[in-house]
Amino acid sequence: MGDLSWKDFLGQAKQFLEMSQKLGDNWMLEQKDSNEPNTYLKYSQKIKCQGGKDNSAELVSVEYHVVFSVSYQVPMLFFQAHRSDGSLLDLEAIWRLFMPESKASDLHQILTQMDHPVLFRPFMALHPCRTAEVLKQFGKPSSNQVLTFISLYGPHVQLYLPNAYGLGQDFT
Repeated sequence: MGDLSWKDFLGQAKQFLEMSQKLGDNWMLEQKDSNEPNTYLKYSQKIKCQGGKDNSAELVSVEYHVVFSVSYQVPMLFFQAHRSDGSLLDLEAIWRLFMPESKASDLHQILTQMDHPVLFRPFMALHPCRTAEVLKQFGKPSSNQVLTFISLYGPHVQLYLPNAYGLGQDFT
């Protein structure tokens, strides 16, 4: 489907991590073991969520993972959202938080729960079926598809990269 190999993904993830470190951003590269493809990018943040007790705002901790999809040969975004008491947000709460404007019938095709391909635990995921097509729409191929992917898909789940990632930086 895509044209990104595991080796390319890993190299571009490492380039992205270097940029993150230079910018003082808090991305990390996690490696479960030395097998392919058991390495992924990880980022954590807190976001404000309406609908806590008494419909008040609460802070939700979100952990994002950018992993390599072996099936689709593209980056894929997984995440979990936890309340302050440690409980996971359920599927309905996730949809309300991240995609309040989407029609319910479309949500299962966009944002769904599936097993994390490295950790083998349930995570929320943005479905990768059209990622290769989206990444190819930019004419000249991106020199870092991982950065392009996070820039394009991250905002759908309140994951925003600072503009400095794309300002005058050369990833080749």
